Amino acid sequence: MNWLYKEYCQRENLGPFYWEQGFFFVDFTNRDFFKRDLEELRLRDLSLFTLGEVSGKTILDIGCGQGLYSMILLRLGAKKVCGQDISENAITVARKKAKNLNYDNFTGIVGDCSELQFEDDTFDLVFSGDVFEHISDDLKLKCIKEAYRVLKPGGTFTIKTPNKSYLIFSNFLHRIKAVLKLKNPFKIHIAHTKNNPDNQHHGLITHKRLERIFTETMFHFPETTKTRLNKGLPKRLSKYLGKFRIFNQHIIISARKPYLPRQ
Repeated sequence: MNWLYKEYCQRENLGPFYWEQGFFFVDFTNRDFFKRDLEELRLRDLSLFTLGEVSGKTILDIGCGQGLYSMILLRLGAKKVCGQDISENAITVARKKAKNLNYDNFTGIVGDCSELQFEDDTFDLVFSGDVFEHISDDLKLKCIKEAYRVLKPGGTFTIKTPNKSYLIFSNFLHRIKAVLKLKNPFKIHIAHTKNNPDNQHHGLITHKRLERIFTETMFHFPETTKTRLNKGLPKRLSKYLGKFRIFNQHIIISARKPYLPRQ
C-alpha cells in the first residue's frame, strides 16, 4: 500500500512525512479517502505534556521511527535524545533529520524494544508513542521492564497507543449504521487491522490490560490522562464522556520509577 500513499502525496503536494502531519488512509479500498486527523495531533501533544519540563533532560524515544517525537523534544530544549527503532531505514531518516536541523545531541540506534542498548539509570524520561499497537503483550512486558532499567530513579515513562476498548465500541456503532443503510456490517473493521493488508495494529490493548502489564514491573501504579471525545458532540457531553476510559480514543499512560530500591 505504500504506492497509494506516495501517489496521493504527490497529487496533494504533502511531502514524504504525511503521517507526521496527521494524514491517514481511513479506507484502504478507496485511495481517495485520505484525511487529516487533527484530533490525533492533539493527542500527540497531550502525551508529550505528561513528560513535564523536558528542557535540559536526557530522554529515550522507544520506537522513534523517523524521529517525529524526538525532533519535537530536541526543539523543546532536551539535553540529549536517543531514539531506538527496529527499522534501520527509519533510523537513517531520523539521523538525517537531526543533522539537517543541526541537532548534534540526537543518537539513533537500531534495535528491538525488548533489549534497549543503554546502561542502567541513564535517562530522566522515557517515551513511546504509537508503538505498542504494533507489538505483542509479551514484548510489551519486556519493553516496560527495559524502560524501568534505563530510567533514573524518579523518572517517568509515558506510553501513547490507540485504545482497543474505544475502537471496539466505535466499530460496533459503525456496523449498526451499516445495517440501517442496508449494507454488510461485517465488511467494517477497526482501521489498520483486518482491512489493512499489513495488519499493522495487531497489538491493540485496553487500559486494564496495559495497567496489568505495568504492575508486573516495579513501577509505581500508572496514571491515565483522560481526553475529551471530540466527535462533534456538545462540549458538556464531550467533557462528561471523557471521564470514562472507554470513550478515550487513545491510551496515554505514565508511570514513575521509585526512588527507593525495591529489589
